[in-house]
Amino acid sequence: GAASNLFIVRNGTLITPPKDNRLLPGITRDLVLELAEAANIPCREQGIPEAELRSADEIWLTSSTKEILPVTRLDSTPVGDGVPGPLWQQMHQSYQQYKQHLRDGGETDH
Repeated sequence: GAASNLFIVRNGTLITPPKDNRLLPGITRDLVLELAEAANIPCREQGIPEAELRSADEIWLTSSTKEILPVTRLDSTPVGDGVPGPLWQQMHQSYQQYKQHLRDGGETDH
């Protein structure tokens, strides 16, 4: 939907369209990019043509309500292996850990 931001994974690189006046600035999108950078996952901001979308290894949507949502089918065609991919699983875990960190008060005193 209009309130979602798109990510694809190709050959281990996370790709998302650059922010522009047509794209809602997404807090979740920005956080995913920060978490990916912290995990040394290569990221690029560039347009994603339909052909690249259809050949992506993974597709995700991010939004503040759905967080990081893996897309496993595109027009009834499986995306990648048809299940949430390994990079999504890693990012989903990082995102949940970040949220828990905030719930715990944002700072750890260990």
